Amino acid sequence: MNKLLKSIVATLGAVDVIFSIFIPITISLLLINLGNLNNLNAGLVMTLGILSSFYRAIKFWIFE
Repeated sequence: MNKLLKSIVATLGAVDVIFSIFIPITISLLLINLGNLNNLNAGLVMTLGILSSFYRAIKFWIFE
């Protein structure tokens, strides 16, 4: 039972990390599609989403 509980907690933790990293990029892509942005604005929104994901990944992997 203890191994099962540990595997469930590890799986939920991995899912949380994956979604916290990919959600900013997904939101950026949705904003680009819904807003009909031109190339410059779409590039800025996508860059912001990628930087946010990098920040979350570095914060998780290095500082925690």
